[in-house]
Amino acid sequence: MTFSHDQSFVELVDASCAEHAARPALFHGGRAISYGELAALVEGWTTALLDRGAGPDRCVALWLPNGPAFVAAFLATLRLGAVVAPFGVLLTGHEVKERLAIAQATVLVTTGALEGQLGGLPISVLAVDPGAAGGAGLGPAGSVAAPRRSIYRAGDDVAVLISTSGTTGKPKAAELTHRGLTWNAIALAEGLALGPQDVQLAVAPLSHVLGMTGVMNASLISGAAFALMERFDPAAAVALMAQTGTTGVLGAPPMFAALVREARRANLSHRLRFGMAGGAPLPASVRNAVEETFGCVLRDGYGMSEVGGGVTLTPLDESPRPQSVGPAFPGTEIRIVDLATGEALGPGLAGEVAVRSPSVMRRYRGDDEATRAALTSDGWLLTGDIGYLDGDGYLFLVDRKKELVIRSGYNVYPREVEDVLRSFPGVVEAAVLGVPDEEHGEEVVALVVPAPGHDLEPEAVKAFARERLAAYKYPRRVVVVADLPRGPTGKVLKAQIDRQRLLPSPKA
Repeated sequence: MTFSHDQSFVELVDASCAEHAARPALFHGGRAISYGELAALVEGWTTALLDRGAGPDRCVALWLPNGPAFVAAFLATLRLGAVVAPFGVLLTGHEVKERLAIAQATVLVTTGALEGQLGGLPISVLAVDPGAAGGAGLGPAGSVAAPRRSIYRAGDDVAVLISTSGTTGKPKAAELTHRGLTWNAIALAEGLALGPQDVQLAVAPLSHVLGMTGVMNASLISGAAFALMERFDPAAAVALMAQTGTTGVLGAPPMFAALVREARRANLSHRLRFGMAGGAPLPASVRNAVEETFGCVLRDGYGMSEVGGGVTLTPLDESPRPQSVGPAFPGTEIRIVDLATGEALGPGLAGEVAVRSPSVMRRYRGDDEATRAALTSDGWLLTGDIGYLDGDGYLFLVDRKKELVIRSGYNVYPREVEDVLRSFPGVVEAAVLGVPDEEHGEEVVALVVPAPGHDLEPEAVKAFARERLAAYKYPRRVVVVADLPRGPTGKVLKAQIDRQRLLPSPKA
């Protein structure tokens, strides 16, 4: 399929809806929703959002699980020239309120259950039923509507505010442009050779760039379909893949490991055309198991929120190189810079990975200091990841952002968790780190130092954190210690903490 970069993302989706009106666009709740039906749903959502004050440059926040409502509301927001701000459903009400303030949202679309976590809000709230085909019955089911013309936006105008915490844990919103949204969707669609014959498993959250760009956006512009799951369940996922004829899966390595275990347990044989892992290092054992079980080569890609999706991917007609996340997409530049001087380094030398592409964010909304730290004057994004390039331009990552914990593909920023733990009565200090975990890749563990005269109960500390943090962030294990290792300046030296003694005891 040939794409035009001169068209906006919404125009490319409109073309898919017109050309493939009778073909499935989404699978959800045991039924298929055609491209024609999706066009009608988007029309209904466009009217509903317009009635609630959405319009050019105004922000519509989506706090929704994976489902038709998310897809239709996302497209309707862009059609109105408004800005989409998607939030993960695992966030707490407190975390969502922080992000709503940064985004300066005009409208929030969410479920009734999630709305109950927020209390009163000074913005319009549209509560929908996530189980219904279009969320709240918006759009005439089964009819094919001629889409109204999208409100024109320039390529450099903001299309999406994607939530990220960078390396500090402080919430930020990366401004992704209309040009960047289109460019990265096309890059992934071409990199995966997507077409109308494909069905992707949509288990990665659509609020995250992997699900948003790699699954939803790339599929919609290609005339491909995707099968929606609100939450990952290995047995349900394997069954859904068989029912829908899934041809491709994108997700974190632990998810692929779980799919392999379930397919083997159920003695199910299902073949995939492609698989791409991201968000965490890909073990060779998982790559091999996927190829044996699903008959496809599992490729390791690299992307990030600030790029609006992907940066690298090994072409389908090439064999992946061990430990490499592949070469840059055509049109993307990667260079490795010295951590001290910022000078470009040659092949084989490790330094900070810097990226320049049409999809790099415009800035962090309302945070000039963070923007200056991340973006150079000539358009290079400093990722904070450490890696090197080989002589052919293949990228090898040797370390992640300092102290970052990646649990099941989700980024957990220790400082954010530590701030919560220190607010527990009797905790004078906390150190959060990740330890290897077979199921989740890494597990979150906290060491807490009690104030003099206080006896801390680990389970009580854990319960306190669980109430205030998203489900993937709170520490599954809390260890009370007398003190933490420190350097000459008093800084806690996490590298000196013995992670081996924090590992769970071997199961009998």
